[in-house]
Amino acid sequence: MDQDSRKKPGAGHSKESSEEGEGEQMRIKINDRRKGGHDVSDEAEAVELARPDEASDAADGSDASENDELKAKLLETETKFKDAERQVSDLADRFRKAQLQLKSETDEIRTRLQRSFDQKVEASRGELVTGLLDTLDNLKRAVAAAESSEGGQVDFKSLLEGVKSTVTMFDARMKSLGLTEIATVGEHFNPEVHEAVEIVESDAENDNHVVSELQPGYKLGERLLRPARVRVGRATRGSGRSE
Repeated sequence: MDQDSRKKPGAGHSKESSEEGEGEQMRIKINDRRKGGHDVSDEAEAVELARPDEASDAADGSDASENDELKAKLLETETKFKDAERQVSDLADRFRKAQLQLKSETDEIRTRLQRSFDQKVEASRGELVTGLLDTLDNLKRAVAAAESSEGGQVDFKSLLEGVKSTVTMFDARMKSLGLTEIATVGEHFNPEVHEAVEIVESDAENDNHVVSELQPGYKLGERLLRPARVRVGRATRGSGRSE
């Protein structure tokens, strides 16, 4: 019993010794983690402090890239703007040239039309004068015949026939040009073609009708050249009752 009791305390002492050794080893291992005098938490802080610098460098690189892109876009925009300005300038030059060419062509056409119009007017005047030459010749013959009559005795009958022939020729020429004489006597008074010079008493049948002509009127086509000057009848009350 005594021997067993003496052996057991020795065994407990060895167990305690082993536990103390293991604790020392654990302390040594923990101390080994702090080599160089730096703690693990210090290294983490160092890493965290280093991260903002890396982020700043990355941000600077991103800003530089954006600036390059903006510069490239700005250069491209300026190039397009210059190209647009050049195109606008070219279009403006073409427009001015086209405008000058159009003005020149318009002036040329206007001159040509005016020249053609003048030629037509001159030709019409020539035709008109040519048609009147026969009338002028006949009148001159009538005057010459009257002046050359023997003893100053004028053959009025021959002279009258010559004048009538001249009037007939002249009237035919005017009608060929579109001249028409306005009808007067017996026609209902029309203020558009008749000019009432005098109002005279008349029977009811001739009331507001042209009773006589003082000067003939003429139309050229549909254009009124001169209204006819006429006398217009106006029926009295007495003439109306008597009928």
